[in-house]
Amino acid sequence: MSNQRPSLSGASRLVVAFALTILVGAFLLRWPLAASNEPLSWIDAFFTSASAVCVTGLSTVDVGTALSRPGQVILLILIQLGGLGITTFSTFLLVAAGRGTLVQHVETQEQLAGIRVRPSRLLWWVVASTLLIETVGVVILAARLPGADRWWSAIFHSVSAFCNSGFSIYPDSLTRFRSDAVLNATVAVLIILGGIGFIVQVQVAVWITGRLSGRRQPLFLHARVVLLASVALWALGAAVCLVFEWNNSMKDLSMADRFLAAIFQSVSMRTAGFHTLDFSIVREATLFSVMFFMFVGAGSGSCAGGVKVTTAAVLLATVRSRIRGEEVVTLLHRTIPPAIVRRAFQLVIVSLLFISLALLGLMLTEEQLPSDRQRNDQMAVLTFEAVSAFGTVGLSTGVTSGLSVGGKLIIMLCMFVGRLGPLVVALAVLPEKTGPRFEYPREDIAIG
Repeated sequence: MSNQRPSLSGASRLVVAFALTILVGAFLLRWPLAASNEPLSWIDAFFTSASAVCVTGLSTVDVGTALSRPGQVILLILIQLGGLGITTFSTFLLVAAGRGTLVQHVETQEQLAGIRVRPSRLLWWVVASTLLIETVGVVILAARLPGADRWWSAIFHSVSAFCNSGFSIYPDSLTRFRSDAVLNATVAVLIILGGIGFIVQVQVAVWITGRLSGRRQPLFLHARVVLLASVALWALGAAVCLVFEWNNSMKDLSMADRFLAAIFQSVSMRTAGFHTLDFSIVREATLFSVMFFMFVGAGSGSCAGGVKVTTAAVLLATVRSRIRGEEVVTLLHRTIPPAIVRRAFQLVIVSLLFISLALLGLMLTEEQLPSDRQRNDQMAVLTFEAVSAFGTVGLSTGVTSGLSVGGKLIIMLCMFVGRLGPLVVALAVLPEKTGPRFEYPREDIAIG
């Protein structure tokens, strides 16, 4: 009889780590010292903590006025922990102490697959690049932000932008700064660097240094797909904003401000959730289009959510190959392994199923949304809220604070599952299948 204790799988440890961080964060935000006036209610404290750790940015309270400076510091720490990842942070400590390696302690082989980067090198890069990038962001933002608290505002928004959380201490997000090209560009670059992922950062840095030193250093498939797909989605997103909102939410803006707002919103709406357009008045066509971008998300192993651009690229490549009658899936002159193709389809199908169930729950709990809302397209609004939470984006039409307790719990679950990934959560909560493997008799079925 074995005395060995059962251990949690890597997926289970990841889920437990995030859940415990959210729990601790909620108790800290519930602390009277964290509030400006009255302490947050338990549901608001848990919601805000979940949104921060899952780097979403949806909030049931105005964090700029409801939270005191200590409360905002707590919120920022939760954002930083969530952005870097609880597992990445703890693994760095293990590697630094010489007690383990990344693959031994955290099952993130899928994120590390094909990146050709040593785990210890990647971890040091994560911490060093985060501190450097956020510090540069703070210096630039402090020079552009007004008021005596500009340094704190710069710190908060630099960390929030790089971690793709979308939290802002201003009630209108960054709308009041939409004419400031330098500030918009700085925040956009922070979002991009946090959204493409540390894996791509390392590969691009190695590729650039290799070129400068005269060595031919290849840029591997993962980085090429993330960069090319991101550029295409940024261009498409900006075009969508300009075409759909030119005479709507942009009608009072100058020509330059319209293009600046479209570009900034295109960068932010896939990952971060900062906004310079009023999403309470945008057209339904815009909401529908933005939901697609939020669902796709950004790069794997990044601070962002969504199913990731690499997953979308593999799906498109698979459809193209099948239409051409090709047996293998190719992408940028490389063959994609069948296991990766299967995982991409599994991830998208499970994600769509989860969002559908979450939307069904919201339709049951939110039959009576607040009557003072500017919109009456309830189905579109609830779908947008669910997709935004799942994609950990944080954009909202303004209904978050008016959700019922049941609705807030559903949105919290969407943020949690969206941040960790539906397959990771499923692996953590579903028992491992054991026993003999067999195959049923094959039989054809008509489709289409």
